Amino acid sequence: MSNINKIINEHIIETEIGGCLVGYQVGDSLIVTHASGAGEKSKMDYDYIEIDGEYTTRYSNRLNELSNHRLYFLGDWHTHLSNNLSPSMRELKAIKGLSKFIPIEYRDTLITTIINHFNTKYFKVYCLDNNEEIKEVTCSVIQNLTWIEDFI
Repeated sequence: MSNINKIINEHIIETEIGGCLVGYQVGDSLIVTHASGAGEKSKMDYDYIEIDGEYTTRYSNRLNELSNHRLYFLGDWHTHLSNNLSPSMRELKAIKGLSKFIPIEYRDTLITTIINHFNTKYFKVYCLDNNEEIKEVTCSVIQNLTWIEDFI
């Protein structure tokens, strides 16, 4: 969360901001270790963000290589400039589109995280179920571990 907070705090304009999430899976749990920014070619507005896919792909691939393929793309994160942390129809369409690039047996590990832009302790995490309906999943924040920061 510290990197997400840093990205939000450095973002001067009041628009949605976001990026990709990278980490790994242990059993039924996804562990997010890294979060990117949106990238130079991203498009942002008050209630919309289009994340730069080329940038986030390079970010994810680089971490995958550096970690000897232990870390990989888990999904995306973005902010809402309101207390409504539910995904919009546009966001549902985006995660469904992104899921087409994930083998079907791994699609339930693709997540999207929506964060309150002004208070990041409020957020919700979603994934697609087997019927490609979006569902909220439980999550918890583990404070930054030093080995994660030392890894890169």
